Amino acid sequence: MKKQINKIVLLLLSVIVISSCETEDKAIDQVFAGVEYGAVLRKLEITSGSYNLSDLNSAFSVIVEEQDEEYGALLSEVDVYVSKGGNEAMVSTVPASAFTIGEKGLPVTEISVTLGQALDALGLGSNYGVGDVFGIRLSLKLTDGREFSAASASGSLQGSYFSSPFFYTSAILCTPKPGDYVVDMQDSYGDGWQGDGIKVTFDGGPRSGEIVFIDMLSSYSGGPACCGWTSSSETLNVPVGTQGFAWEYTGDSYPGEVSFQIYAPDNSLLLSAANPAPGSLTILNCL
Repeated sequence: MKKQINKIVLLLLSVIVISSCETEDKAIDQVFAGVEYGAVLRKLEITSGSYNLSDLNSAFSVIVEEQDEEYGALLSEVDVYVSKGGNEAMVSTVPASAFTIGEKGLPVTEISVTLGQALDALGLGSNYGVGDVFGIRLSLKLTDGREFSAASASGSLQGSYFSSPFFYTSAILCTPKPGDYVVDMQDSYGDGWQGDGIKVTFDGGPRSGEIVFIDMLSSYSGGPACCGWTSSSETLNVPVGTQGFAWEYTGDSYPGEVSFQIYAPDNSLLLSAANPAPGSLTILNCL
């Protein structure tokens, strides 16, 4: 009799477990019902973020990694657009064959737009000058007909990991005045910036090729309460002989907390930004 009771108990437990699993599976199915998976072009590195006024071959260049639900198998092509003053034109199409498999097993390529290409596509001729800013927009097309671009890039996609805005800016720059440039940084929450901060790349002169990151690092170690407004400042020396420098804000997981100001050696304000989008920064202080 005891064995029969044990068998009955085990049978009831089995029914309960199976029923519980089926209910859980159905709940999960309901949660994910109607969910559509997208695709991104994750920015790995901006290798050149600005144009040189005197060089039509100077280029904006970015290395991107394509991610989709089939680990890159859905990649068809990427259309590249350039814009200025509300006008936009397509510059080129990058086919899937131009991508190579990167270290994470996903398709990777470098996409470039020269100043000459931008001017030709927009029909600007010689109508350009220092301080002009061009937009570069990427449109990712999949083999199943879907297309993703800047309009489908939410704030989370533009953050520090995915870093996939699909849209970048590139300014025409000039030879900068030498001296100490000051960057004042603020974080409204008080836990520092969650990213690499501001990236400066030197061209020509004693620091040519050097890359400097200017960042508000966090000393916050967690806990229910934090910190209130906080700020810090860093100085960047630009030596005599520097031919150019490219500034880029690399993005943040919480961009709404970020603000900064950049000052010239004579203390004049060159740029003030709050809740900035990732991309090139136009810093003009010409000789």
